[in-house]
Amino acid sequence: MTTRDELMETRFLLNMGRISGLVRLVNFNEALKPTMIFRSEGTRADILRSIVVFLHATFEVVLRSHLPNPDKSLSFYSRTDLDKALKRSRIDPKPFKPLYLPLTQMAKRRHRIVHEGDLSRRTDTVSEPWGAADDWQLVMWLMAVPAFYYQLRISVGAADIVERTAYERFRKAMTGHVDFGHQLLAIPKAPPEQLIEALQSLASTAEGIAATLKLDVSDFVPERG
Repeated sequence: MTTRDELMETRFLLNMGRISGLVRLVNFNEALKPTMIFRSEGTRADILRSIVVFLHATFEVVLRSHLPNPDKSLSFYSRTDLDKALKRSRIDPKPFKPLYLPLTQMAKRRHRIVHEGDLSRRTDTVSEPWGAADDWQLVMWLMAVPAFYYQLRISVGAADIVERTAYERFRKAMTGHVDFGHQLLAIPKAPPEQLIEALQSLASTAEGIAATLKLDVSDFVPERG
């Protein structure tokens, strides 16, 4: 008989596999290149929007998995919503609070995509290009959803050392990604003589994030006193 934790894990891995396939598609398909750096339009932009929808669905599957009476009418668009759902599941919300901002932002973007075709205003007839801010947010959401999953596993006592380490790595990478965003925003304001240094710092931050997300065998071997 499949337990609740096993079902959550299976569905989480299934959805993350589907998301991974879409991410690979937009990154490695020659027909889906960005129209320019940090600018996606047409089919590429719509695939990126689909990733947001799948991510939010994955998050909802995880959050609803421990509710005593899963209620389809429940929505998760605010910090209050998340607090309420976790408390109903008899799970302490405190460890999840650092994840609330990206998760609620993702929920609102998903709502706009699904219910408004991702149009910013009711009078719009054409969607805006997918830009640098959208790319930055999507990367953050791609880390926040697994972090939420691993924290839930930790909170219910089901996480092993691999999952605990993965959670710590995702949280560290999310902090690095915030720094990356600040550096990216500062580049247009940088004096010409400091531009190369600013770009090198940006590249170093990106490399640090990538390195943080790589798990090594040594991460799972307890240190001996």
